[in-house]
Amino acid sequence: MKRAAVRTAGAFLATGLALSGCGAGTTDKPTTSSADGAPDTAAILRWAVPGNPTSFDPRKAAPLDPVFLDVVYEHLISRSAAGEIGPGLATEWTFSDENKVITLKLREGVKFHNGEDFNGEAVKASLEAFKKSGALVTTLSVLDKIEVTSPTEVKLTFTEPAGYMINVLAGEAGIVVAPGALDAPDLPTKPVGTGAFQIDTLQVGKVSFKKFDGYWNAAETTIGGVEMTVYSDETTRLRAVKSGQADGTSITPGQIKEAEADGMTVIKGPNTTFNGILLNTSVKGLDNPKVRQALMHAIDRESISKNLYEGACVSSTQPFQEGFWANVPELNDVSSSYDPEKAKKLLAEAGFPNGMELTLEVGPNTSYQTLAQALQAQLQQVGIKSTIKVLEFQQMITARRTGKFTATVALVQSGRPDPSQFVKDFYMKGGSYNPGGYSLDGLDDLLAKARASDDVAERSAPMHEIIKKVTETGPPVIPVCGVTYVAAFRKGVTGLDVPAVGDYHFNTVKISG
Repeated sequence: MKRAAVRTAGAFLATGLALSGCGAGTTDKPTTSSADGAPDTAAILRWAVPGNPTSFDPRKAAPLDPVFLDVVYEHLISRSAAGEIGPGLATEWTFSDENKVITLKLREGVKFHNGEDFNGEAVKASLEAFKKSGALVTTLSVLDKIEVTSPTEVKLTFTEPAGYMINVLAGEAGIVVAPGALDAPDLPTKPVGTGAFQIDTLQVGKVSFKKFDGYWNAAETTIGGVEMTVYSDETTRLRAVKSGQADGTSITPGQIKEAEADGMTVIKGPNTTFNGILLNTSVKGLDNPKVRQALMHAIDRESISKNLYEGACVSSTQPFQEGFWANVPELNDVSSSYDPEKAKKLLAEAGFPNGMELTLEVGPNTSYQTLAQALQAQLQQVGIKSTIKVLEFQQMITARRTGKFTATVALVQSGRPDPSQFVKDFYMKGGSYNPGGYSLDGLDDLLAKARASDDVAERSAPMHEIIKKVTETGPPVIPVCGVTYVAAFRKGVTGLDVPAVGDYHFNTVKISG
């Protein structure tokens, strides 16, 4: 079945998602700013970020690295900021053999930053490399065979029906690296892709990119480059925009009024991330479902949403926000989830009548430390004495990736590259973020059903069943609230939209004045 040139990934973001969970202040619908004056196509966008890139090698990159990767690389399938699937390095795709085969028609006339040609062999080289080692091994575990049928066509064969792979190929697994750079030891710091920009300089605290003159779609690129400077503290990032050191940055909901008062343009909208606690279920106590259920009932999500996020982080006991196809409607009412007495009873039944101790690891960002402190106070009320351990940015990434942690308080990406991958990574044995080996009977079959088709009408029922089963039996990831993405720009910067699934398109930003 041939895909149209542009289609939404199975109604990836329902209209309701753009309207849910947004507070007062700015428009509830994600928008871009407007400004007078002609854009300066040579201007450099200065974007303030919370941390350095982990790696420009897709095999070693961390979940929040797309803000850097999307500047230099392109994907086989393109995904807009709003989540619309369309042509990328592949212009067309066809399913066959009950969705076990995807045939990709490749874009012609594309060059890598080092002058190499983009073609079928380049696609095969990247996919084979990603399958062998690194962060994408589990993502591509069902990819059985890669055949180059011509320089402009590649045939992918999977071990099972894999309609969901179209979304996966719009993520890091769909990045194509120049074949000559794949095995280069400096790929983590010197990426070679086909994107609108190529790396210029990289140093601690700052990375800059310059426009790639050989870009196949250079006419659509509206700025001369991008410069990203690290400010780990949210207050400092906003101050950088206010002082003119930066053109824009992501901010917290609590900073919206301050940004608007200083004349900045603010965009906001829900995305497929949530704030929560990732548990290592191999740790004594956390291996007990009743302890995990107790944690679910010990958290006053509505209080956290109101007092820490002004309602812009929507209280949730599930990974997906209302309006997203993987969201379970029956779980949206969280009014009865906070039940301290039930939490105490569950702890006693689990063998902890006098409570227990817990270490909460958290990164350097102020907002997550504040969340950890709020959770610490609430857990104390049911007898869970928590110690907060602050880790550096890279330490936090390493801890989560290696499984050397007890419970991390952090942002969790549940929709990228596809919600079924979240299930695979967090709920299934061998998952990248399941160091304790959490598992639940029946999930394998449900996951296979949720992945077979690219039509969410067919995928929704098994996905909903997975989320309900895991939630009811004590999940290894405790959701607190669904995040609303917020960013602020100085006057004259337009063209960047809310990255609903974590896809950034800096090349279409316009800067005037």
